[in-house]
Amino acid sequence: MWVGLAMASPALATKLWPRFRERLGDWVELVERFAPWAHGFGPAYLALFSGAIRAREAGLLGQQALAWVGGTLACALWLGLATVRRPLGESWPEPGRGVLDEPRWTLYRAAGSQWLGHPQLGGLVGLALALSEWGLGGWVQGRVEWRTLARLASSTVVFALTRNFWLTALAQAGLLILLRRDRST
Repeated sequence: MWVGLAMASPALATKLWPRFRERLGDWVELVERFAPWAHGFGPAYLALFSGAIRAREAGLLGQQALAWVGGTLACALWLGLATVRRPLGESWPEPGRGVLDEPRWTLYRAAGSQWLGHPQLGGLVGLALALSEWGLGGWVQGRVEWRTLARLASSTVVFALTRNFWLTALAQAGLLILLRRDRST
């Protein structure tokens, strides 16, 4: 249920928001600011609190100290590789966007891990679900955002290496900081 809500909400919002926008009056700005947070965190945390996914599969806990060290080194290497590529010159989202998308993508991976009983295969299911959300959102909005696809691939790789939500979210924010810095230089 939570995966379906997370996947369908961008398409539903695109179709229904114009109708609700008129009715909200002074609340429009607040709702528009809160919506990315609700979409990013809402379904994932409702799934976690309801027991639909487990914190360990989501990478929220259970990592040993040595895994933190190894994961941190993997993230540093990943970000280091991002600094040696050519500037992409495109408009990348704010670093906070990387943190906002990560809980939802983690929901997909955790659900896939629980459905299949295997973390690596669950990660692939999570990737397929996130790609479906990305494609559905692009189809409804009439445009496909390749930068989101690149961030999704990066998130998947980092999570596969670390199995740690916290490091993955920080790496995503760091990557966006680096990509946005290239644009401004």
